Amino acid sequence: MLPQRILDQFARIPHNTTIENKYYGVFDKILNKVCFTDDTFTIEPQYVLPQAVGVPTIDFVVTYVVEVNDLPIFFLEIKPPLHLDHISSRVDADAQMRSRFRALYNVTPTPRFHGVSVMGQRLAFYCMDKATGHVNPNYVAPSNDYMIDTVPEDRWETDITTEEGYQRFMTVINDVKQMAAAL
Repeated sequence: MLPQRILDQFARIPHNTTIENKYYGVFDKILNKVCFTDDTFTIEPQYVLPQAVGVPTIDFVVTYVVEVNDLPIFFLEIKPPLHLDHISSRVDADAQMRSRFRALYNVTPTPRFHGVSVMGQRLAFYCMDKATGHVNPNYVAPSNDYMIDTVPEDRWETDITTEEGYQRFMTVINDVKQMAAAL
């Protein structure tokens, strides 16, 4: 389970906030104080402008990229929880994640490259197989004829403040750390 001080920090953030930077500090703390605690890892917030490296953004975005030897091995992108309520926001977040994989594909040294899309305290897990370039979950193309929810809200079903959610997140982090140890 996450330490109580981090759970308390989540509890202080209003659930209806539209300000994603309310979550930057708590996820920075999780990455630095819980997940990647030794000096092998560097956690860098990256401020990508919409025109940079072809990465579409929902407004302005901060991505936390975890690196080993200046090479990306994991990333996390944060949005406020109310984005879950809008199909267009979820579709945009999914497109942003896939664009980040394309932007980092050539420089990641690991056989699997994990990314997490965060909306409030809820997580959606993505993973790219470096050998094939396939990103899971699969992409679902929108329809021009019908309104289809191609990125359903339940993709963000994992709540990091629960024991089950924390364990699922740490399973990914442990996979990332094992691959980093093999570099």
